[in-house]
Amino acid sequence: MGATSSDISEKTLIALAKALRAVRLEAVVIGNSASMLNGAPVTTQDIDLLIRDTRLNRWKLARFAKAIGGAAPMPVSELSKVEWIEGGLAVPVQIHYDRISGGLTFSSIRSRAHLVAVGDEKLAVAALADVIRSKKAANRPKDRAVLPILRDTLAVKKRLERPSAR
Repeated sequence: MGATSSDISEKTLIALAKALRAVRLEAVVIGNSASMLNGAPVTTQDIDLLIRDTRLNRWKLARFAKAIGGAAPMPVSELSKVEWIEGGLAVPVQIHYDRISGGLTFSSIRSRAHLVAVGDEKLAVAALADVIRSKKAANRPKDRAVLPILRDTLAVKKRLERPSAR
């Protein structure tokens, strides 16, 4: 993978993937990070991960934070299950548990995710259609702004995947 067009470098993604593998934490990259890894010309200033909310995964997440040299996971707010890990990587890591907007569960997203090579490592990345569904459901201004770009990228990818008519 070449350099990305955001604050997230290949070096950062490799460090992320190595730490996830080292602590054996199954996570799927979601949000604009996934959009970017799916080829969309977008930027982001954090990495969003979706994991199952289990006692074991919470323990692995604490080990992951240490592995990247970050602080312990902290809640984004008292009203949310989303947590942040800051420090260690060039950008914060945002952790989502079990489900995201659009009624998408970890299992459903994981079933459609694909592996993306970053250096000698691999990351599970959400399908672009799932990112679009989630951003449409979240309906935040920043999500509405990026949706046309994501839809265009998905349309181009679908056209490129079709066998050409001869």
